[in-house]
Amino acid sequence: MVLGGLMLLGAGLAVAYPVWWDHRSSSVGGGLVKQYGTPPAGLSNQPPAACVNPPQSVKARTAAGLVKIPALSLTAPVLQGLSNGVLAVAAGHDPLSPWPGGVGESVLESHDVSYFSQIDTLRAGASVVWIDHCSELTFKVIGQEILSPGALIDPPPSARGLALITCYPTDALFYTPERFVLLTSLVSKSTAPITPGAVHDVTPRLKVPAPPGLVAEGLGLANSGVLVGYLHVTGSPSPAWVQGPASLDLEALALESYIGAEKAIAAGRLAWWRDLAVPGLAMPSEVWSNSLDTNVSEDVVGTSVVSVTLSSANETFLLVASHRTLLIKSVTIP
Repeated sequence: MVLGGLMLLGAGLAVAYPVWWDHRSSSVGGGLVKQYGTPPAGLSNQPPAACVNPPQSVKARTAAGLVKIPALSLTAPVLQGLSNGVLAVAAGHDPLSPWPGGVGESVLESHDVSYFSQIDTLRAGASVVWIDHCSELTFKVIGQEILSPGALIDPPPSARGLALITCYPTDALFYTPERFVLLTSLVSKSTAPITPGAVHDVTPRLKVPAPPGLVAEGLGLANSGVLVGYLHVTGSPSPAWVQGPASLDLEALALESYIGAEKAIAAGRLAWWRDLAVPGLAMPSEVWSNSLDTNVSEDVVGTSVVSVTLSSANETFLLVASHRTLLIKSVTIP
């Protein structure tokens, strides 16, 4: 029993980190994109891209550059390094590789279900654009690979490549042993000063109506035995929703409701349940089993949430958006 409890706790912590990361990404990363913002407190000065000289200039305290992928409506800030502090708010540049445009293979990395979550959909010829404080470089996709972490990546025949790396599968909400690598080659360069343009943050604009007493019980994954699987978005979401952090923000809200429902049922607190559910929905008599991975499916139109479904072979948990709140619509236990 003790071993089983420790395994559940470890699994909960393993999936809790991506949700916490995405919250920081949404709140801090957007600011970095908008104006090459200042790195968050606790991070050292960011070494600039090669064109910024001297390193002690004001620009040395800002994001080194931006990576844009037009086909994905993606604009992501890039900071120097691969530490948790960097990857919590941006894509990171591997300091052992050259900056984009330098001789060799430049490497940018990001957590899965984040900035690079859709790069596996890109095909040969798609554009990847690097923007720093004085130039714009355009790369073209030339291939993709599934590799082990730290595997050697050879530069393209042009000798100037850019590799975008994230965890594989890219929609997993847990740690994975493989990496997805998107390979590109430099095709053009503009040396005129570049500005990133407007960036519009997208958020779910919803809340979970959990009462204070239930919130005090803890509604995070570390407070529950739920095992999270994969995240999917259906309906007709806007490109900004699909590629940005909004999907993970919504997933975090859905998990709060899911875990809150578990605790309300386990404690027999009907008042808690009524706050979380649509009017008239009966509270289940017992908590369902969390012995299998629970996948998350979001139904979104534009930037408006229709519903969220958490499901495994043991249960189907449906939430709907109503008056800026996320409410439990049904719970089905086979």
